[in-house]
Amino acid sequence: MKSFMLMSALALTLISCASKTTKTKTVDEAGAFIAGYIERHNIPAASLAISHNGHIVLQKGYGYADVEMKMAPAPNTVFRIASVSKPITAVAVFKLLEDSDRDLQTALDKPVFGKNGYLPQYKKIKDARILKITLRDLLQHTGGWNSESYDPQYDVYHIAKKMKTAVPASGDTVIRYVLQYKKLDVDPGKEYHYSNLGYNILARVIESLSKMPYEQYVQEKIFAPIGIVDMKIAGNTLKDRLPLEARYYDDPRYPQPISVFDNKTKGPQAYNGFAFHTMDGHGGWLATPTDLVKFADAVTPGAGKVQLLKPETIKVMTTANPATGNPTASLGWVSTEDGKSIAHAGALETSTLSYLNRRSDGTTWAVIFNRLPVKDLADIGVLAQDLMSGMDQALHDFK
Repeated sequence: MKSFMLMSALALTLISCASKTTKTKTVDEAGAFIAGYIERHNIPAASLAISHNGHIVLQKGYGYADVEMKMAPAPNTVFRIASVSKPITAVAVFKLLEDSDRDLQTALDKPVFGKNGYLPQYKKIKDARILKITLRDLLQHTGGWNSESYDPQYDVYHIAKKMKTAVPASGDTVIRYVLQYKKLDVDPGKEYHYSNLGYNILARVIESLSKMPYEQYVQEKIFAPIGIVDMKIAGNTLKDRLPLEARYYDDPRYPQPISVFDNKTKGPQAYNGFAFHTMDGHGGWLATPTDLVKFADAVTPGAGKVQLLKPETIKVMTTANPATGNPTASLGWVSTEDGKSIAHAGALETSTLSYLNRRSDGTTWAVIFNRLPVKDLADIGVLAQDLMSGMDQALHDFK
């Protein structure tokens, strides 16, 4: 999955959408835009939520969450959110650092691996540079891995066989495999390269520090305080689909892959290509758009009744660091340089597309689709530009 392509497109649109338009539009027009968007791009369904100053003003579904059953998305219909999981993991990391009373900057710059690191249990390390990777590096995608050439998070069959473990390989097994057999592409801390593996590692840091499974910690410490009760890690196959979960539909132009579960069966990518518990920290969560809006508002000082982090922590987390080589890269988010606008996107080939955007004017919106409508992943930029500019115009000067 070429997640980095989608994030690059989002970074460009996040900046470009700061421009002003002359016409004030309404929430209803935002809904009309989404309805037109799924028709224009041949997407079965979308679910949209919008808040303003911490108050939900719209939650609505469009099209069919289940085409065969002719079921529209309900407000409680959950969808896979793909890489919008990454800000959730980032917030959980910062919550742990706050609760442990660690000095924030010192904690962020502490090595992850090695005997004095957050994860000393990983001892077989091929590349000594890995011992220099810090928590900050993982959060801002400067760990040194370049997923453009190889993403181990989706190689779960072959990794399991190599490591002689059950298929699909777990998140822990993927990490052990990479550390034992792979070298970094670049030195840590030097270059931005979008990394799903980095957020798998962060999930394991959360488990090490909290002494709880990643999913349980996030549910209890991040979601429960803000009233989110239905978010969980997704199941892999169609038979694992939850009663309130949307059904996913690959773009019909996209070839059916060989299953990552047996390396021989062909079928839809949506139900053959992803091991979600292996992807937990970088792409595993199910959510409604309303859940995502509540989550973003809970890390926006002044926007919600409950704030998950201190304002000074939020500022550190959401302020972009151009020194990474990506002017919109912050610690878990895509941000404007002042951190007033934050966002993240997610996509799974070619069955899921999701966006979460907190704007500087107090408006937060999230939308999730049950198809990524592309024949070629290079087309993602067109989708992103269309969505971001259309929503920006529809919600401009919202009051």
